[in-house]
Amino acid sequence: MTADIRSGPLRVLDVEFNPRVRSLDVGGQRTLLDSRSCRVFAALAEHLGNCVSKEELLRAAWPNQLVHENSLAKAISKLRQAIRGSGLEIVAAYGVGYILREAAVDHAPAVDDLPPAESSGPPIEWLRSRYSMAGVVAVVLLVILLAAGGIMALASSHRTVAIRNTPPVTNDPPDALATILWVDDHPSNNRLEVAAFKEHRIAVHLAESTEDALKLVAMNRYPLVISDLGRGEDRLAGLKMIEAMKQRGIPVPVVIYTVRPNDSAGQEAQRQMVADAGAADLAVTPQEVRSKVLKRLRPSTYRAATGQEGSMPRSPR
Repeated sequence: MTADIRSGPLRVLDVEFNPRVRSLDVGGQRTLLDSRSCRVFAALAEHLGNCVSKEELLRAAWPNQLVHENSLAKAISKLRQAIRGSGLEIVAAYGVGYILREAAVDHAPAVDDLPPAESSGPPIEWLRSRYSMAGVVAVVLLVILLAAGGIMALASSHRTVAIRNTPPVTNDPPDALATILWVDDHPSNNRLEVAAFKEHRIAVHLAESTEDALKLVAMNRYPLVISDLGRGEDRLAGLKMIEAMKQRGIPVPVVIYTVRPNDSAGQEAQRQMVADAGAADLAVTPQEVRSKVLKRLRPSTYRAATGQEGSMPRSPR
């Protein structure tokens, strides 16, 4: 089942989607979408009822950009809030993508529909009066299955539970020799540098906030982190992230990548401030960040990336 949204607004159940003004209307309640969320919903609506892969959604919403899957997850979360109560739902096909479909309906009787406590008739007679015999049989079978499931769960509670030991699926190149983390609230600004690292078989994970970065460095063994100096209204966000990593006992070197002040006094103050915060290095040009990152990954990464002998550390999974 597909939907053509190119000709104008689309209406499915109680949702009216207008891509031209980037709006979702549910029961008279309008939600204005950002451009990324609008493109994600458009891609899902075009394949209504079918799975759309994460790669397709990322290409649709962030064309010619390298972004982390967290950005897609945030867009999906916004859309789920916008269509709540509309009869549509967005479900995850884990490890694959997402599906926009009609929400599943629970046909069990509501609490208000249950027979009153003082009713003298047997429950089965009440059910027969309210539903067809097929419905009664379905309810009885459901009760039996639930009881059987409880018994099986109790019997298996003492069994050994299998632990997943296979690595999760990532978008890292299979031949990646190392993986670093890049923290920047505008990751598209660094797409050329990221592409250059990929040419050297270095995978790059992206984070747009200190909060996301701290989660990623706690899970993955990155040999190096690149961070901007300021994010949003916080002009020292990168240095505060270094302090937070120290407090959590995460000894990963951080290279601060930012712009150089115009005057020599400002440049010296910038270098001293970054050094005092505990940053591993400071880079102010694309060429400088590439060179310093490769050299800091020596001997293994830099040698392999430049064609010299040496083995790279394995990418985190």
